[in-house]
Amino acid sequence: MAGKTFNMEGAPLAEAGKNNDPSAAPVAIPPKLCNLPPMNATANRVLQLTADPDVDLRDLARVMELDPAFAGDILFLSNSALFGFPSRVLSLRQAIPLLGLDRIKALAVTAAMRSFLGKPGPVLRQCWRHSAACAIIAEEISPIFKTPGDAAYTLGLLHDVGRLALLKAYPSESSNLLRKSYNNAEEARQAELAAMTVDHCMVGSWLAKSWSLPQEFSTVCGRHHEAVSPDDEGFLQVAKIACCVADALGFSAINYAHGPCNYDIAPHVRGDLFPTGAELKSNVETRLLTFD
Repeated sequence: MAGKTFNMEGAPLAEAGKNNDPSAAPVAIPPKLCNLPPMNATANRVLQLTADPDVDLRDLARVMELDPAFAGDILFLSNSALFGFPSRVLSLRQAIPLLGLDRIKALAVTAAMRSFLGKPGPVLRQCWRHSAACAIIAEEISPIFKTPGDAAYTLGLLHDVGRLALLKAYPSESSNLLRKSYNNAEEARQAELAAMTVDHCMVGSWLAKSWSLPQEFSTVCGRHHEAVSPDDEGFLQVAKIACCVADALGFSAINYAHGPCNYDIAPHVRGDLFPTGAELKSNVETRLLTFD
């Protein structure tokens, strides 16, 4: 990002690791993680239906209406600061044609993650705020990389799902790790490996596959801590940069001992194409009111 430097930073087999890439080589997933709840069934069905651009919108509405709690959360989110639509959404049948399939998909994943988390404590909330901040930032910078905003938002929201899963499966161990301070994200990842034999990148990549999400989700979950490369696909560059910028703006999932490191995130991209840090931070803080 030329001219712009930010402060940043016995079980089934999952896919993990070429060159430390947690999405390539096999890794054993501990049984506790295998017992996590699946992704909300209604959200999964919504994702399947919205994969077809010619889906009957009435069928989509019917699927969501069969799950009143999920439908209620969709309407709540539709009218929240997180999405900021100009007119009030009063019903699912009104919302679907108004918002479009990509935005409905983003809403469905957001609602599913809120359901997956349950009532979060302080540490889980900190991690969830990082994920939501990453989603918002990814959406903001997505045009630079010719990536659809709603897709970038959804990938950003789920990039750290492995960390959230570790908190649910290993609440004591994960909470203790997240209360400590680290010099960088890699040091925190190594601490996860030492304590639980897996790290959040491995777990996230596996979980995305077990939920039958598209390959892009597994890739982002597994590789978001790698350095940004011009050879990366646009969606992966967006997710990596959004994660770093979220840390830089004070929405980090881990505690840095000396503040996140300074480095040029993406020197191959013109810095003047990006919003300023102040603009991004203000937007993230406003939209995160939904979760406070």
